[in-house]
Amino acid sequence: MNQVGIGIVGAGGIASAHVKAYQQMASARVVGVVDVDEERAQAFARRYNLPFWSGEDEDLLRREDIHIVSLCVPHHLHAPLAIKALQAGKHVLVEKPLAISLEEADAVTAEAQRANRNLGVVFQLRYEADVKRAKLVLERQLIGEPFYAEIHCLWWRRPMYYEVPWRGKWATEGGGAVINQASHHIDLLVHLLGLPCEVNATIDTIAHQIEVEDWCLATMRWDDRLRASFCAATCAELENDSSRMLVLGTHGTIQMFPFRPHSRQESRLVQIADACREIPDTEVSGHTAELHDFVRSVQEGRPPTVSAHDGRRALELITAIYQSAFTGEPVALPLDVNSPCYTTAGKLETARRYLSQRAKRT
Repeated sequence: MNQVGIGIVGAGGIASAHVKAYQQMASARVVGVVDVDEERAQAFARRYNLPFWSGEDEDLLRREDIHIVSLCVPHHLHAPLAIKALQAGKHVLVEKPLAISLEEADAVTAEAQRANRNLGVVFQLRYEADVKRAKLVLERQLIGEPFYAEIHCLWWRRPMYYEVPWRGKWATEGGGAVINQASHHIDLLVHLLGLPCEVNATIDTIAHQIEVEDWCLATMRWDDRLRASFCAATCAELENDSSRMLVLGTHGTIQMFPFRPHSRQESRLVQIADACREIPDTEVSGHTAELHDFVRSVQEGRPPTVSAHDGRRALELITAIYQSAFTGEPVALPLDVNSPCYTTAGKLETARRYLSQRAKRT
């Protein structure tokens, strides 16, 4: 495939990052955009000099010159639109999260396998050189055996952020600070340390008039030794958004945001430095790197670097956090189809009971 045709579904803010990244590639051509707001779709097409726009996704999906569809739509539309695009024979890249439930994630993945099409999810931190360096340091056990981790996503969102109709609701956003803002942090945690075996979580809504959480605190356990503390918030009026990840090992540490590996053992510090030099700085990172990789994966007939499997693993941990917070009980992983939050309906019903109990307490 010489030139790959791209279609963008959704003309909101994140769609600009997608079209700009694709337009940097000579081997990719953004054919058009679709949005339920036709005027927004038309304005987007004019802004980025796209030949086609529409208010109906069917108009885009029936085009033979579109091979990849980028989904930049509200969370609850990710799964149904991904399935629709896959059934139309398109490769699909979904903004995070992959879906709002594991049931939906599994349905999308099954459709991608049936259609023999690539399905990816946007976790752009994976493409940062420092994340690759941290992964290599941990794989080589250069800080020894990890025994504790912290990960914080402490951000602020103004009340007007939740005036967008689909935000702040379990049925359409699928959650709040955890599934939206902290998705990338959770993916990074699972990418570096694997999926924990147990989660115990608390959520609350402190600063906004919304259904979903704007604060979460969770503890996680991998085995009898490795533990982690996780905090996500969109309610604290910080001077700047703050992200932090720390992994403590028996012979050293790794910090992220910014990346700082360390060991007091000189020989290990030298090994860490040597390993980090094996990973060159990248000319292209973030969204641009991931979208370019997805295009190349289609051209080369290989899976994308960040696959639907990766998106599901992050969603599984997110689901366990919510289930624990809803029920007040620790949750064991992996989850299965009998989990009360596995299906979309089950998750929403469990959330409804949680909201009812919360209302009684207040």
